[in-house]
Amino acid sequence: MSIRPENYTLGKLLQNRLFRIPDYQRTYSWETKQRKDLFEDIQKLAENTNSDRHHFMSTVVCLQIPKREEVGADEFGIFYVVDGQQRLTTLIILLKALIKELNAGNETDKREANKLQELLVKENGRLILLQTNHDNKSLFRNYLEKGKFPDEKNVETLADSNMIRAFQECEEFVREWHLNNLSILELLKLVKNRLDFIFYVLQDEGAVHTTFEVLNSRGLAVDWLDKCKSMLMGIAYEKLDSNTSEECIGELHTCWSQIYRTIGIKQVPGQEILRFTATLEESGKSKVVGAEYAMEFFRSKCELNPKLVIEVSNKLLEITEQLESLIKNPRLKAVTKISHARLLAVAIMLNKHLNIDDKKKILEEWEKITFRIFGMSRRDARTKVGEYVCLAREIFNNQDWSVDQIIEKIQHIGKDYPASEAVKQLENTNCYEGWQEELVYLFFRYEEYLNRQLNGSISKEVWEQVWKTSPTKTIEHIHPQKITINRNQINMDLRKKWRSKFGIKTDFVERQAQRLGNLILLPPGVNSSASNKSFQEKKEIYSKHRHLKLIDEIIEKEDWNLQTMEEREKKIIRWAEKEWE
Repeated sequence: MSIRPENYTLGKLLQNRLFRIPDYQRTYSWETKQRKDLFEDIQKLAENTNSDRHHFMSTVVCLQIPKREEVGADEFGIFYVVDGQQRLTTLIILLKALIKELNAGNETDKREANKLQELLVKENGRLILLQTNHDNKSLFRNYLEKGKFPDEKNVETLADSNMIRAFQECEEFVREWHLNNLSILELLKLVKNRLDFIFYVLQDEGAVHTTFEVLNSRGLAVDWLDKCKSMLMGIAYEKLDSNTSEECIGELHTCWSQIYRTIGIKQVPGQEILRFTATLEESGKSKVVGAEYAMEFFRSKCELNPKLVIEVSNKLLEITEQLESLIKNPRLKAVTKISHARLLAVAIMLNKHLNIDDKKKILEEWEKITFRIFGMSRRDARTKVGEYVCLAREIFNNQDWSVDQIIEKIQHIGKDYPASEAVKQLENTNCYEGWQEELVYLFFRYEEYLNRQLNGSISKEVWEQVWKTSPTKTIEHIHPQKITINRNQINMDLRKKWRSKFGIKTDFVERQAQRLGNLILLPPGVNSSASNKSFQEKKEIYSKHRHLKLIDEIIEKEDWNLQTMEEREKKIIRWAEKEWE
């Protein structure tokens, strides 16, 4: 089937067509940066004095299905969008934002708003673009039909948050345009008539995926996972016979629908899914392979045996689900920063020989060693790469090792960073700047310990709030971290409240304030109320929020000075050494 590329403005592209995004495609994932770039392109086009100047937006690749749909006396072709859905979706949202602004204008504006609304939502309720993929389709429909959307705070998935921010930012762009005394009608004309697309229409799905791969193989900003999907789909269409191909494509659609649904819940990097899967499959590599290498690895494998496209896709799904389970656990944020550390955790979770309790026990050891190396010892991503990657591959492929054998091998990775040495990195050092997530994690573990000592249990409600909040809003400096207003001026009121508690030299005092012993966690927002108050005033605030046992240790103190701070630091370090032995 030959390709029929056409050059269309947005207005012509949307005429007599209904666009559909199938469920095996990625959900809406554009973020503020991409939308801002789009708005800037439109703004530059408006500022150009040449009224004939057009702006090329992108290519749109679609699969046209034989069925046509009638709406009144009009017929509409139905097109499944394979490439270009992010930009097309954003521009349709922008058109809806224009409708809302035009409806507040004069009679001419309102007539244009009605015409535009009929373009986006047909009289039988059909949408110009139907988000059939994943859970935010109703969110998109409600916006196009009614112009309403929920508060972003009330949604749980990344896809929904992206969509709601798109609604907000498009409406804000249109409002600012109007506030600058620019014509909304002129903006509509510009968007409809001077934004150009190259439109590729094919009627063979195999050719669609091949075209997508060719168009996006020259370094354009397309996720490698999306490229891999189209590559696998293309192989299935080209290499399998028609009977096998039909069944295989159905399975691929189901599998990739689940992959993108999972990605839409949390921000699982598509490139990492591809790289991890290839790394665990490929032998002999001592680091996580690159995305391009992974792509070619799977291409070679599947071209030799096309039936493997299902197996590869299912393995990608398995990695996706395990990565999602790691990312959605906020408690592990400080432990999962390093790529090869995440890879080892994923390999443990995917070992089919181990039961749930075995995996839990092994992952506890993985967590302990990983935090000891990258958390307490503060090593960077160049550390222990080969050991983590090779062990991950061995655990993934060797199903016969016992729990004790695996734990022993994980402990071997950490032998160069014993707890007795790691905790020295916590002594008399800055444990706040650049170490905030690690500090929250350390205090969580300390809180667990304190509750065990008292046969209690941690407050899940408080910790859920802590995990969801920026560390800067939950970490409290007992002695204020700054006693200066600016570089040359001392805050005399603050100096009076904390006179000589940590000494008299400004630089020394402010260094001591960042030490582990001077830091504590409070429920979100409480630290701002404590701020620069005296210790006695702070104790009164702390006592109202005694949901954390580590707060009680501070309330018990009569005074807060360098000695009491250092005593607390030594106590926490002694505990940490024993906890991470």
